[in-house]
Amino acid sequence: MHRRVFEPIVFAVALATYAAWTAGVMSGWLGTHLDDRIPASGMDPRSYWGQIAEAFSLITNPFFIMAVAVVLAIAAYQQRQRRLSAALAIAALGIPLWHVNRLLIDRPRPASGFDDSIAAIGSAYPSGHLAAVTILLWMVLAVANAERRSHAAGMWRRAAVALLVVMTALDEWAMGTVRPSDIVGGWLFGVVIATAALWIVGIESIVLVRNARRVPADTGHRAAVIYNPTKVVEFDLFRRRVTFAMASAGWQPPLWIETEQNDPGRGMAQDALAKDVDLVLVAGGDGTVRTVCAELAGTGVAVGIIPAGTGNLLGRNLGIPLDEDEALEVALHGVVRPIDVVRWTVGESSESYVVMAGVGLDAQIMKDTDPRLKRLVKGGAYVVAGVRQVGAEPFHATVTLDGEEVYDGDTVLTLVGNVGRLQGGVDLLPAADAADGRLHVLVARSSGGLAGAMRMLSALGRRGSSSPLRRFAGRKVTVRLDRAVPFEIDGDLGGETAEFSAEVVPGELLVKVPRR
Repeated sequence: MHRRVFEPIVFAVALATYAAWTAGVMSGWLGTHLDDRIPASGMDPRSYWGQIAEAFSLITNPFFIMAVAVVLAIAAYQQRQRRLSAALAIAALGIPLWHVNRLLIDRPRPASGFDDSIAAIGSAYPSGHLAAVTILLWMVLAVANAERRSHAAGMWRRAAVALLVVMTALDEWAMGTVRPSDIVGGWLFGVVIATAALWIVGIESIVLVRNARRVPADTGHRAAVIYNPTKVVEFDLFRRRVTFAMASAGWQPPLWIETEQNDPGRGMAQDALAKDVDLVLVAGGDGTVRTVCAELAGTGVAVGIIPAGTGNLLGRNLGIPLDEDEALEVALHGVVRPIDVVRWTVGESSESYVVMAGVGLDAQIMKDTDPRLKRLVKGGAYVVAGVRQVGAEPFHATVTLDGEEVYDGDTVLTLVGNVGRLQGGVDLLPAADAADGRLHVLVARSSGGLAGAMRMLSALGRRGSSSPLRRFAGRKVTVRLDRAVPFEIDGDLGGETAEFSAEVVPGELLVKVPRR
């Protein structure tokens, strides 16, 4: 990611100006040279315009604005705009900071006909309405910029934002609940908080927006975007952002291919390859990513992963950001890394995967997870399903790795991984690396009820013969069971089996990953 310079500069200038302005207010200099020279409006609170002014002050109340910022932060998070969501959350915290600031300065309000208004509660400096509106509207510009609409639409938004700030300032002056120096101080305080929020989280400039008309030289490259419509939130916004990123990088307009209920990506990947694309972006859950990656393995065409599912396990293990814009940056400007693929065979059927597959407890959890609950609480649905498996009956497994029997005994879970890290930072297979040319096997011995389940959890970071978790690594594994049990591949339930084998295919898939 390129270094941002606009926000830290504006932040430093605004902070210094606010500090100097506050010093002028506290010394009384600004009262003499500014406030005393600008006459009060003398507006009648019961007049038509007085009631409009008071109504306008209600919708610009700082704490109402804070609530709006929180709602926008939640919406941005749901749309995979993690950095924007963090900026909005920090901006919302600016309102409590403003409140502390005015308590410390404690400047009395001037006499006004609106003394009984909500807008006249508390001390005057800095103006909370100007601070809150400036913070919110600066953030709204950031949201609008993230939507990647046309240059003309961006200009209209910036004009509307400037008009609303001016209207809020005029409303404050008309009501007479603050002085002109309080109004300017509120605006400066809002700029300080807003630019600090954007700078801290690395949001690109919302004022010096890249002009979409300045298209770089055409590189001749074209990508296909394979997406799962049930996983991509607000497709129109997603499409604009991807198209904008492609155009900004000099790529041709992408090929858009939607997955289907009976095909999570195999036919779509084949279609993309037939059209001779240079890169395939995949946006979907772990199942969509697995299917597309399996088709691209060995073709020499790289895949870029855009997070859209609940787990996003391959992306997490490869260091691909969960923020959608950052993931796009990696897909277009990251480096190509060859990673391994694991070939899983049950009977006469074989398929490839890139994360993990296993039999027993994990597959049963997938089977018992309520899809409606998953839509509501995401990964929490797996926890609920997992609790139901406490005390699950073990099965007998014989594990042969590279021709040598390494385990023969009871187990509730036998897992074969290409990578090892799960959601929440759980490192199930600490030694696993996507490009180490090995597969990694985990065998979890009998859980023994709730106490046994707790021992398994506490053993995640522990090794040794006393641990209920046994780990092995090699190139090919064969597992035979005493009965058929459910199995899953990268989170997708695959039925039941009493025997399976898995073999690693080193460096078979090309993936775009962050530059180190």
